Amino acid sequence: MKGLILCAGRGTRLQPSTYTKPKCMLPVNGEYILVSIINELVAAGITDIGIVVNHSQGEIREMIGDGGQWNASLTFLLQKEAKGLADAVKSAQSFVADSPFLLMLGDNLYEGDLEPLIRSLDADKSAASILLQRVEEPRQFGVAVIKDGQIVSLEEKPRYPKSNLAIVGVYALTAAIWPAIERLTPSPRGEYELTDAIQMLVSEGRHVAYSVTTAPFFDIGTHERWLDANRYKMDQDPKNFVMPSGINFVQWIPPVRVDPTARVTNSVIGPHVYIGPDSVVEDCILTNSILTDQVRLSHVHAEGSVFGSHVHLAEQEIQEQPARYILGDRATITRYNPDLPNVSK
Repeated sequence: MKGLILCAGRGTRLQPSTYTKPKCMLPVNGEYILVSIINELVAAGITDIGIVVNHSQGEIREMIGDGGQWNASLTFLLQKEAKGLADAVKSAQSFVADSPFLLMLGDNLYEGDLEPLIRSLDADKSAASILLQRVEEPRQFGVAVIKDGQIVSLEEKPRYPKSNLAIVGVYALTAAIWPAIERLTPSPRGEYELTDAIQMLVSEGRHVAYSVTTAPFFDIGTHERWLDANRYKMDQDPKNFVMPSGINFVQWIPPVRVDPTARVTNSVIGPHVYIGPDSVVEDCILTNSILTDQVRLSHVHAEGSVFGSHVHLAEQEIQEQPARYILGDRATITRYNPDLPNVSK
């Protein structure tokens, strides 16, 4: 079995954080989303992995390399235009060929066991197998309707969902998917929907297996979901409860993760704060926040915030109430209170 990860999406809902970097390269508990997915595939015994990217994402290959450090072999594949998930999968047809493959979305984190999904392809002689999860807002997902233990219909982001069973962004597929993708026409959203291709298999009488999972699943499409995933991963990692050493005058409220190259002084940090490489934090109070890398904060009281690479934010005095900041790469904000003595930039 091969692995396939779709990373070519534009990440518009995550702007400004995705103006200058792909969303699959955002850190969750200090690890790129893409690296977490690669590790999941390797843990399931899948080491031959294709990664679908777009024209503007050359830095993914530069930052990830050939996969050797994760005991994987990576092949980068190009989706020429953003025309939907099914079109992105079609971009990998020459790589996958007739092999069964496990498909994962590059902005999703699934914390469950992948092997039951993989085994169901052989056990049930299935054309495909999908993961489902009960959700509160099914309109944001592909939705499945089950009757007598069989999938009877699938619909992508329906206005009026017929169930609360959402398709989790993990699929086990066979070569049966290729003819279905070839016959697709654009959906009302103007995209070639993978959900529609799998529905074709159902309509043709092909067996599409499924399992309903309760394992944590994060569709990291917004800053709120990114912070949700970061909190969950931090809570699961025992290393985040070991306080960094060599940093003075800091109150740590775990879980906290601080890169060894970061410098923190005279601050209250945590819970659920990640401070990335080469960052400098002085006289701050930070809660539930992500500092990606090379961030400089001074006199900042932040909660539920995300700071992109090379962000500089300086307040003249720390505020009693926290603020929420969503700052993209290289943003610089320095605020001055004219009633207080001036400070240098």
